[in-house]
Amino acid sequence: MDFVARAGAVIDRAHRIAGVLLICVIVLGLVTTCQLSRNASLNAQLMQRRMSLPVIVVPGAATGLYSPTEDDRLTMMFTSYITQSINSFTPETMAKQYSAIRSFFSPALLTDSVPYFERKIRDSTADRRSSLFVPDESSLQVKKYSENGVDIREVTIIGQLNTIIAGTVAENVPLQIAMKFEKTQVSPANPYGLKLSSYKETPLTTPGGAPAPAAAPPAQ
Repeated sequence: MDFVARAGAVIDRAHRIAGVLLICVIVLGLVTTCQLSRNASLNAQLMQRRMSLPVIVVPGAATGLYSPTEDDRLTMMFTSYITQSINSFTPETMAKQYSAIRSFFSPALLTDSVPYFERKIRDSTADRRSSLFVPDESSLQVKKYSENGVDIREVTIIGQLNTIIAGTVAENVPLQIAMKFEKTQVSPANPYGLKLSSYKETPLTTPGGAPAPAAAPPAQ
């Protein structure tokens, strides 16, 4: 009789545990169903918002959807890095900036650029001359082609070159910068994956406002 009583107690306990587990399963099922329903409602609202978002149209813009590729982004970033490193400086930073960008020069340009930068560093230090280049991003033009198996990017950009002496803007000259980039491997040492193989500055007007002759390239 004791054995039967113990067996009955075990069975009764098992039934109670099974009942509790069943209740938990039912509750979890209800919670999951409510969550799925809520997510579906939120997705529907999000889709409706996407469909009704206003679209800004630039007058005269070409039709279609433009999304810059990684190559385009790197070219734009490298253009900004080179033009700012060469043309935006103070007497204290010019030498450091030149030292930093040397690793991005092609071997030929690295050799040819030495006299130009030595003179630029010397003049900046002697005159306490600073410079600030303000680019017109809308003027950026990029031409892509291959040359001897190397991908080339010819880049031109226009901006204002401000020469500052003793805290006063001494000159403000519109400047066109033409560069040639060679594609290389992206690496920690060269996150742009580009090398500068030629560089040329052309003042568009003289400080007095008259058309200026093309300037000799500082480094080629």
